[in-house]
Amino acid sequence: MKVAILGDSSTAAYTEASQIVTRLGHDIASDLNNSDVAIAPLLTEIIPVDRLNAPRFGTLIFHPSPLPFGRGASSLKWAYRRGDQITAATWFWADKGIDTGAICEQEIIKIDHGLRPREFYMEHVIPAMCRTLERCLTALSIGLKREIKQQEAYATYEAKI
Repeated sequence: MKVAILGDSSTAAYTEASQIVTRLGHDIASDLNNSDVAIAPLLTEIIPVDRLNAPRFGTLIFHPSPLPFGRGASSLKWAYRRGDQITAATWFWADKGIDTGAICEQEIIKIDHGLRPREFYMEHVIPAMCRTLERCLTALSIGLKREIKQQEAYATYEAKI
């Protein structure tokens, strides 16, 4: 498959995601229009829907919360502030909303409050992001596009901290 990667290439999330893509034998595409799927391991900007829909399968975006709970830019910081016991590594399909698309893959992660949020992100969230991305790409490579509708009754939105 041809996989386009969106976001800042200097981040750990981008680097780890690109290593997964390569390890699985996929090609990294520079053009969304000629890719099978795009992935956004750390998206900090709003991208027009037409660009997100350009790849054959669409665009997968990573979010570090158990969507639909914890939508928004600061979900992990809010989880720490509330004393939550869990979060999640979630890959969802981009749509016109913010963090509202169908879920492709999700893995629950127990929060280690003995670590600072940034340390927890690097030591636990990034590895879970990689495991879930591998499952997403493996399924897509055999033509299985998993889409689980988010249940709006459980949706929350966290303001940016």
